[in-house]
Amino acid sequence: MTKTVLIVEDELFVALDIQDIVEAIGCDVDGPYQTVVEALGAVERHQPDCAVLDVRLLDGEVFPAADRLRDDGVPLVFHSGHVDERDLKGRYPHAFLCPKPSAPLDLRRVIERALAERA
Repeated sequence: MTKTVLIVEDELFVALDIQDIVEAIGCDVDGPYQTVVEALGAVERHQPDCAVLDVRLLDGEVFPAADRLRDDGVPLVFHSGHVDERDLKGRYPHAFLCPKPSAPLDLRRVIERALAERA
């Protein structure tokens, strides 16, 4: 069965780059979603195998969706340039961090590690 990666990112070109990386790994993409409201709706419909999350979205910060995903045991990859890493690791100690900007290969490796954790 093909794994699914949820993408929550409000910058279109960044979201498309993440989508390319996820598809190159051989996974399906759910999203990209640009808002917290959209992300929460997606989580209600389907539980992904991993989530790649920007922190600052069009309607606020991603944390309500991240909390729900964490509580459901979904590995989280925070891909953001607007985050205090120490605070984020305190709130989500098992999350993966890949700060923006990052090389596509670095992000791919982090996503692969997160997916392996779910297996």
